[in-house]
Amino acid sequence: MANEIERKRIIITGGTEGIGNAIAKDLFAGGGDIAICARTKRAVDRFAEENEGAVALQVDLSDRRAAASFVVDSIRDLGGLDALILNAAVTGMTEDDVEVFKVNQVAQVAMTREAAEALKKNHGRVVFLSSAAKNIEGAESYGASKKRIEEWLQEFSERPENEGIAIFSVIPGSCDTRMHKDVLEHGSGAVKDRTERIIEAGVLRNPEIVGRIISKMALSGMKFDAETGEYDNPIGQCEVVAISDENIEAEQMMIVQKGPAA
Repeated sequence: MANEIERKRIIITGGTEGIGNAIAKDLFAGGGDIAICARTKRAVDRFAEENEGAVALQVDLSDRRAAASFVVDSIRDLGGLDALILNAAVTGMTEDDVEVFKVNQVAQVAMTREAAEALKKNHGRVVFLSSAAKNIEGAESYGASKKRIEEWLQEFSERPENEGIAIFSVIPGSCDTRMHKDVLEHGSGAVKDRTERIIEAGVLRNPEIVGRIISKMALSGMKFDAETGEYDNPIGQCEVVAISDENIEAEQMMIVQKGPAA
């Protein structure tokens, strides 16, 4: 894994907690050059202290110009770009529709556009974290934003000037992150009922495991094949990859066999 990550330059939005933090830590531990952002200075400072040498910037993604500047500054500091991982989003449980639109749509578009030239130079890729909650009552603005960015990325990929940039989306499944706590405390309707059932069943996924899987796919452009037990199945352009239970189980087994730092 270390040889694969070595010298790769990756931007991850929302890298201080949850899945984004797991992706960032896995890439950085393997030798990747990474840049992350978060809204709070305390979280950014803590990440920088724990991952000396990583680029960590305080950014409010509801500000389109700040989001675009984050990508420009990160590409400059990293010396190029091999992957842009669009992880950060707000749920709409405590934010109004305007905030959801700015963070989950406008910022994603602005950052992708700013990254395009650097990604083309390195035949890089954009990885967008989608959601299985795209069509659930109670999460309408969140779900709509995810669907619209998937559609926009498809259109973006079809433009001749963007040829050479690989793009795919990932549905990570229900993970033990702050999002589910927000839904329980502030949500309503089907999305809250669904979250309660998942938590009661004890099937929330470990974000550390999910982060490792996404980092492997982001670097290789390959998804897990349950028949071979390897990441050797090419991901199609603009494909939406749902992480399977078999993939989770295989990754857990790898950790047991090789240790978390492997």
